[in-house]
Amino acid sequence: MSRDDSRRDGLMDGRARAVLLGAVVIGAFIEVGTPHRQFGLLVDVFALAAVGAVGAAAVLGTQPAATPARQRDRLAPEPRPSTTVPICRYVTGPAAPQSQPPRPRPFLRERPTDLSVPRFGDGARAQGYPWLLPERTVQNGIAADEATVGAFTLRAASVIGPGHRCGQPAEPRQDSYRIGRSRDSRHAIVAVADGLSSAAWSDAGATTASSQAVTLLREQIETVGFGGLDVKELYGRIAESIAAHATGRGVGTSQMATVLITAVLAEPDANGVARAWVAWLGDSSAWTLDAHVPRWQFSAGDAKDRSAAVVSNEVAGRLPDTPQLARDHYVTLAPGAALALVTDGIGDAWADPAGNVNAYFANAWRSPVPATRFTADVGFDAPQCLDDRTAVVVWNGDRA
Repeated sequence: MSRDDSRRDGLMDGRARAVLLGAVVIGAFIEVGTPHRQFGLLVDVFALAAVGAVGAAAVLGTQPAATPARQRDRLAPEPRPSTTVPICRYVTGPAAPQSQPPRPRPFLRERPTDLSVPRFGDGARAQGYPWLLPERTVQNGIAADEATVGAFTLRAASVIGPGHRCGQPAEPRQDSYRIGRSRDSRHAIVAVADGLSSAAWSDAGATTASSQAVTLLREQIETVGFGGLDVKELYGRIAESIAAHATGRGVGTSQMATVLITAVLAEPDANGVARAWVAWLGDSSAWTLDAHVPRWQFSAGDAKDRSAAVVSNEVAGRLPDTPQLARDHYVTLAPGAALALVTDGIGDAWADPAGNVNAYFANAWRSPVPATRFTADVGFDAPQCLDDRTAVVVWNGDRA
């Protein structure tokens, strides 16, 4: 736009304001000069007030009028999207008292910046929220491992879920895993725990459960061998360790409640077939993947009732309160097959027949992948998947 065009637009705006002001003034004087049957004085006062308001607007609006409308539109910043969802903020100090006015909230990122995370459907909005730190010192938000034990290849990862890392206040990762081996590397040992969200110290309970499980299973293998593994003794001793930890913290045992699933895999036989002993208490689960089946198949764990309108997350058994409810069974893995122990943050998505999450992971994890790729997969983005997610996968030998 040229300067002459800008000047001409400004003059036109000024003339329009002058005509408007003159019309209002004339109308006001006609109104004042007209006799009224009632409320005459009140009508006159309002008419004169209108003249004053329009005159003030004309004077104060002179400077903005000098800027052409098209130029104002070009200079004005683009509107940012608004949201009514609480947005997470990084907080390094104690939480602000409730009586203080709320701080300005940053605008929501519509999509996460990490494009390597697989997304299903429209994903979850919370996936794009900033990650926050809990008020107390807790375990890391992400943990990952890879290892080889005899003929077995292991990958493990645990990622804090969007529902915990961006809450108000933020919560710790309540999942925990441990991997280990027997002294002679003939057995691989896995434990995956999921602390209950209703328990204030469930992250500590889950960490204690997974760590003690691997330690105690090593002892059982040394003393009674693979065929003598005892689920009642194992889960009973883990419960005692969690209860002792709760006493040391000065909290009730219910505040460290967790579920647990464990596995011991014995070296393959002459035909390459391996046996795995799986024991569990709660809704963490074990799944198997056959080389010729394009889906993970449910193998162990307390399955949820998916026929109900709302799937309940309530568990029948937990540690340290009901170790006697733990169960176990044996699984057979053909050469090239895989066994996965997962928390319900992954298991629920795999069990959903309406989604394609299970098929994706069956294809992505058909053979071992680097730990970085494995961790990115565990951090997948899907609608309503907000819980922590943990997976430990053990492949029986190399795939063809």
